[in-house]
Amino acid sequence: MRSDARRNRERVLASAVGLILETGREPARDAIAEAAGVGIGTLYRHFPDRQSLLHAVARHVLEGAISAGESIVDSDVGGEEAVRCYLHSAIDHGIGVVNMIHPLLDDPDWPDLQVRAEKLMRTLLERVRRDGQLRSDLAAEDIVFASVRFGRPLAIGLPEARDREVAHRQLDSYVDGLRAPRSTAEGGSGGG
Repeated sequence: MRSDARRNRERVLASAVGLILETGREPARDAIAEAAGVGIGTLYRHFPDRQSLLHAVARHVLEGAISAGESIVDSDVGGEEAVRCYLHSAIDHGIGVVNMIHPLLDDPDWPDLQVRAEKLMRTLLERVRRDGQLRSDLAAEDIVFASVRFGRPLAIGLPEARDREVAHRQLDSYVDGLRAPRSTAEGGSGGG
């Protein structure tokens, strides 16, 4: 694919993600083209039908979130920070879109992404268990479902920047709440 065609495709996908997060539903194709700064013909050349566009949007978001997570686990951060960074990154990559358009997808199965996501979650959980900072019963689905819940926009019409600010703040509170309980022996007996 030529570089200008690749840029147009990426702009269409990014615009679709932004509009889905803004409106909470699948946007009209002409609105996506306008937001991307391309003609409707360009959009149709890349995505000839609704399913090809929705699949590409979901895959775009998942690839971005997984790639960011892989970079995080390749760094030297501890378990709590790795989970926190991954969840913030997933929100910033628009992971909430996947939950909103998933019911509209025919056959939403991406085995290559599933393998990468499972490896990412396994690595995150191994780091969490090794460091002992977060609850020992933390499961992959806790991380995955949290990313989707916090990434989905509130249905009260907040501007996107404010909505994301709230999501990031609430996400920090969630991760803080996952910290492993401290031993009662640390505080002494308290008796006398």
